[in-house]
Amino acid sequence: MEEKEINKITIKEVAREAGVSVTTVSFILNGINDKCSSETRRKVLHAINILGYRPSRVAQCFARGKSDSIILLADKHKTVLQQAESFQLVRMLGKALERNKLNLIIRTYLAAIYVDSADAIICAGTEEETFRKIAAENFVPLIALDSRIHDELFFQVMQDFEKVMKAGEERFGKDFHVVLVDMYSESCKKEIREVCGDVTFLSEHGLAEVPKGNIVTVHESLMNLPELGDREKLLVPAITEQRVDAILDCYYKAVKRETVESHVVRI
Repeated sequence: MEEKEINKITIKEVAREAGVSVTTVSFILNGINDKCSSETRRKVLHAINILGYRPSRVAQCFARGKSDSIILLADKHKTVLQQAESFQLVRMLGKALERNKLNLIIRTYLAAIYVDSADAIICAGTEEETFRKIAAENFVPLIALDSRIHDELFFQVMQDFEKVMKAGEERFGKDFHVVLVDMYSESCKKEIREVCGDVTFLSEHGLAEVPKGNIVTVHESLMNLPELGDREKLLVPAITEQRVDAILDCYYKAVKRETVESHVVRI
């Protein structure tokens, strides 16, 4: 829908699309929704999203029809290694968004919270159940990062672990073990194991989990650790300009509601 078409959308059309009164829409837009059921609220917010209507209470944020802000939901940072990888993602993604005149908002919890301050939500390593709860409450595009969502409606950006295995075999033959910082949802880890076999996901137990021998990893934080100094290591980086560009490409396609053959992108 073009911008000039969006500007023609009125509150009456939202009410008609949702099957409710203009007063009900006004109540919900202005936060006076204690008299409205959750189902009615969802219908109204869904109509707003489908029609592209921008409510007046966020007019300042959406002066040009959008907020130019993206939320990154990244809550897997219990260990030092997880924190290091999260910081690397935030740093690189933040720079890319800044170059594109977009703002990055970092959140660690978002379930059951309605977002009116961002054009999209990137869920990094989010479990599928939580992802679906967020999708049910927030009518902006959601992009899954390192999280396998069994619904082709959502854009999903994941590492191509077949390429990781190929790089490992070119370097070590069959004599290596894949070691990863645990930044993934359970469904994503299952798919990684299907490709890579016996994978070590570092979490609470830390480096004690790492088996002997050659190591292939996608996480830069593991490359210079003294504890692994006696191992031969190969890095096939997870956080790259190419991957960040893929996230941005998914964002632009999602907000424009472009039709694509596949919403699953493997880099």
